[in-house]
Amino acid sequence: MRTALTILSLGALLVAATACSSSTGGDDVSAQDREQEVVDVVTEAVPVVQDALGGTKVLVDGSWGSCPGGVGHRFSGGGTITAPEGDAAAQLEAVRAALVDAGFEDETQVEDHVTVARDEVDLDIAQQLAAKTPGTWKVSFNGPCKRYSGDDEDYVKAQNLEGARTLLP
Repeated sequence: MRTALTILSLGALLVAATACSSSTGGDDVSAQDREQEVVDVVTEAVPVVQDALGGTKVLVDGSWGSCPGGVGHRFSGGGTITAPEGDAAAQLEAVRAALVDAGFEDETQVEDHVTVARDEVDLDIAQQLAAKTPGTWKVSFNGPCKRYSGDDEDYVKAQNLEGARTLLP
């Protein structure tokens, strides 16, 4: 029993250690540069989605947060796109086609969602519950989980104190 628990504990540590890479060593991208990479991908993707939906209003914000399991940090966020009501399935297909045409990889696995990725950034688009907010689509994004130290860790912690910032008004 004790051996099994030790093996499970080591396995969990190994998974946690490989789930987030360190900003020192193999990954030389600073936290600030990583944040900008995520913002660049999001600010390219959201207008594509807005155009595909005929959207009239966009609000997307992002901030630094802990990765699942508490190991490392990632820049993530989301928001909404307001668009005319229509056939949700056809609108989702238009979103998927537009994003793929723009060079994003389709990684959709959940029905009634479009999930794409580029440069270690995942984006998910889905219609909010039509009964509560007809014509409103939700957008969420996650940058990669990374462990930061030194100045990068200080930057991430300082940004956490600031809270979310608007990326697209």
